[in-house]
Amino acid sequence: MVAEIEHVVVLALENRSFDHMLGFVEHPDPRFDGLLDGGPYTNLAAGNGETVPATPDAKRVLPIDPDHSHQAMLEQLDGNAGFVRSYEKRGRGKPPGAWSGLLGPVVNLIARLRHGRGPGGEKIKGRGPLIMRCQPPEHVAVLGTLATQFGTFSRWFCSVPGETWPNRNFLHAATSDGDTEIQPRFYTNKTIFEVLERAGAGWHVYFDDIPQVMAFIELWTRPQRLANWYAMDEFARHVEDGTLPAYSFIEPNHRPPVRLAAGHPSNSQHPGNALVPDGEYDAFQDDGTGDFARAETLLAHVYEVLRAHREVFDKTVLLITYDENGGFYDHVPAERGVANPGTDPNPLTGFVRFLLHRKGKAFDFTMTGGRVPAVVVSPFVPPGSIGTETRDHASVPATLRALFAPAAEPLTARDAAAARFDTLLTLPEPRRDLPDLSEHTAQPTTPLAAPAGATQEVPEHYEPYVQLADKVTETLSQVNLASVSDRPSRERADQLRTAFLNAAKLARTEI
Repeated sequence: MVAEIEHVVVLALENRSFDHMLGFVEHPDPRFDGLLDGGPYTNLAAGNGETVPATPDAKRVLPIDPDHSHQAMLEQLDGNAGFVRSYEKRGRGKPPGAWSGLLGPVVNLIARLRHGRGPGGEKIKGRGPLIMRCQPPEHVAVLGTLATQFGTFSRWFCSVPGETWPNRNFLHAATSDGDTEIQPRFYTNKTIFEVLERAGAGWHVYFDDIPQVMAFIELWTRPQRLANWYAMDEFARHVEDGTLPAYSFIEPNHRPPVRLAAGHPSNSQHPGNALVPDGEYDAFQDDGTGDFARAETLLAHVYEVLRAHREVFDKTVLLITYDENGGFYDHVPAERGVANPGTDPNPLTGFVRFLLHRKGKAFDFTMTGGRVPAVVVSPFVPPGSIGTETRDHASVPATLRALFAPAAEPLTARDAAAARFDTLLTLPEPRRDLPDLSEHTAQPTTPLAAPAGATQEVPEHYEPYVQLADKVTETLSQVNLASVSDRPSRERADQLRTAFLNAAKLARTEI
């Protein structure tokens, strides 16, 4: 690495594989390892033995949220041949595996009643092949441009074959505390934020809903740390006035479509935020105002804010990745033999497992999840750069520690062994030929409305965020920082966002 980096910005979107997003983007370097060379890239259809090819004709919506539970991921990644079967099972309401533990029988009954299905609750058959449809390049104009005009890692994997929260935990703590499924609870593992703090390096979290990183309770129960939390709007101001810290973590808005009227629509690209009834899917015409497009707008906004302030951008590296592959097809096998984080789980993890866990062999954390997009952006990255060394989300704390806290011990064995992501910054001088993505920063001007068939219930994939909001609310109230009234769940989550930001602002005035 040549550049002197003073700022790292990480933006992690949700639940998309490398092939699904970038597989059909043209790249001159065969090490990009997309779907335009080699093959055939296929999966077996469910039941009839026919092969389903990967094709560049995905819509930005789906009739079913793909299964991305731990058991489903293991089935999908078995020879990378189980994606179509898994998606078909999801639509038909067939859980990937039974639950065990004290609460297992109850959860198995609930799973049979609600697993998968479309936004209207109906069972859906014959849609398994949709999981092989990848986004055409015009749907990922921003991500694709950044990937080809800067650098891409062709072997970056999510850290766990499983759900969002365990994988996001690896971004922050290089461990999931023994979890492979979402557990809406507080975590006390040491994070990279604390490591940076001890080394005298600052950090901020920018968000626009209930960020999952709130699950790390030690990051906001002290005023000095609570002061580091900001609304997403503040990111641009901090770049403009030169107050960007050493590390900025941007968490997208996870809120589901039923809450668009609140004025803060989702922009995470979670497929559960872009569902349409099965009967409307084939004729669906995308107007470019949905969650998927809004995430592209978010990427363009962050990039253009940096590009407009070269004195900051020339000292900054931006990483864009996805927390997990979300059940979408990818042809590259998961990595095996990676380092087990080696940390003892919180006692609560064992208790939770006693209450509820998937039947099957315990996972030893020496296998990654699926491949995800990972794009590194800096004026010091030559266009079309490719990193081929295996990486996972523990590369984030590994890189931050190397840059800003080189004397600090690794968080776990995983980040101790992880490759850094700043290795593509190889130019001796910053580039001036940076792509202009300003045309993609315009927000949708059409009125926001829930899609047809959406219910007013909080969807399954968002329930953990509501539960987290309730836990954060209770803790904030105990330390007299915020008060949230007893409202319906989605309104409580909205109120918590406001209360938390007000508490953070108050903390900044008092320290």
